[in-house]
Amino acid sequence: MGHISGKQCPMVLIIRLLLQLSSTVSAELSRSMTLTYSPQSIHDLEEYGSTDVNVTLKFPKNEFETENIEHYALSVNSFHPETATADYNTEKLKTEQFRLNGQFYETETIITINGNLLGKTAMKMRLVPAAEYYNETRSQFEWKTEKLNSPKLAENEPLRGGGGDWLDVWVVRSKESRRLTVYFVISVVVLISMANVMMGCELDIDAVLATLKKPVAPGIGLFAQFIIMPLLSYLIAYAIFMPRGLYSMALGLFVTGCSPGGGASNFWTLLLDGNLNLSVTMTFISTICSLVMMPAWLYFLGHPFLQGFNSTAVIKVPYGKIASQLVTLILPLLIGIAIKKFKPTWAAKARKIMRPFVIFVMIFVVIFGSLTNLYMFRMLTGPALIGGLALPWCGFMFGCFAALLTKRKPEDVTAIAVETGIQNTGIAILLLKASFGQPDADIGSLIPVIVAAFTPGPLLLGAAVHLTFKWMRNRRNMKCPDTDSIEKQGVELIDASKLTEQQKLGLPNSQYESLLDGATVAAAQ
Repeated sequence: MGHISGKQCPMVLIIRLLLQLSSTVSAELSRSMTLTYSPQSIHDLEEYGSTDVNVTLKFPKNEFETENIEHYALSVNSFHPETATADYNTEKLKTEQFRLNGQFYETETIITINGNLLGKTAMKMRLVPAAEYYNETRSQFEWKTEKLNSPKLAENEPLRGGGGDWLDVWVVRSKESRRLTVYFVISVVVLISMANVMMGCELDIDAVLATLKKPVAPGIGLFAQFIIMPLLSYLIAYAIFMPRGLYSMALGLFVTGCSPGGGASNFWTLLLDGNLNLSVTMTFISTICSLVMMPAWLYFLGHPFLQGFNSTAVIKVPYGKIASQLVTLILPLLIGIAIKKFKPTWAAKARKIMRPFVIFVMIFVVIFGSLTNLYMFRMLTGPALIGGLALPWCGFMFGCFAALLTKRKPEDVTAIAVETGIQNTGIAILLLKASFGQPDADIGSLIPVIVAAFTPGPLLLGAAVHLTFKWMRNRRNMKCPDTDSIEKQGVELIDASKLTEQQKLGLPNSQYESLLDGATVAAAQ
């Protein structure tokens, strides 16, 4: 009887109106509130650890005396609760908690930050009506949506007191967990250096110079490698990772997109009957050019990925470390070239094991890298998988389009497409681990591992289709030999038929074969 279909109870409307007015007043009071955190940011909180943060709240004297502060409570929210949360014994604010200091009433409180999983997040304290807080009418999801969809709140909100309203929290792995990563990085350095020595031993400088005399194809490959791929990785990172606040994953994808071509591209180009000399030339050129191109791209487009939730938390690009790491990787390549020149027998032995060794390095990076970095499995989210899959697959596609639009030969199209899509993920992992701080290094390294895992997919499919068609074509040629072959066989049969069986048996094999050869030559004339 008290419910009228299609209408709401007047008391419910009144309560909602009062709550709305209360929220509006609290928003005005919250905007006048100044927060200061000590420390101003937390960038070294270990997983499953905790730390205390002192928070100072200040209200202007006029607003504080106008409003009844005891109607409000402080709420602490985490942008990524799975990364870190806050323990705070929320109580209604009381007037006696505050003391007058000049033109401001201020008080202090303590919040405990708990690190859950590796990552970056931010804590924000808000002033809310006590009834709203305890009734949980404002959910965590609503707060996150407000952060994502409100540019005013996310970007233009004023920073106060040096620390800002946002408390930047970065959770890193424990020291014991990071020790295994050190072993992994050392092993990757050794393996990539060995692979580069072998690549230098296999590198035919004469073939490279001959290929460079026709610079169109190498130029297209270089354009695809260091223009298309960095821009492609930048767009994918901005579309998938940045809206979700996954800055470290965006950094990992961008570094991978700026990396040179991988040595495995030569193996796949050979398997797919592409232009091997062009592939080797592009790998060599891109490896050398990466010394300049990778730091350059990070300088021009890398800054959006090197940040925290607080605009004051910005990471500097370690150009010196990046350059030094690239030099240590390029030197083995030059050593391999010298070995081929002065010790060709050594180079010949190295060439025999290069392709199996490159495959081993790829498998090692994926498997051993995963075992020594088990945290990666906890971070295998949908966005990470989509981003890691999209980069190499789109790279193959755009590399192929670039070659087709410039009307290259089919074998050149294959080499350019493969070289564009296969990134040197080992270099990307090494640079992230050795050059950047935590947690960016650990989180970002997940992406090149995913890229390495997804790269062979379309190549295996393409190789299967290519080898199937190749087998069918060879089988058809065996069943239907060409006209010249048929005529040649016919001449041989006619000339051989002039001999009796007794004559054939009496002739030595060498004479009989020479007779057939002579008859074949005569028929040809």
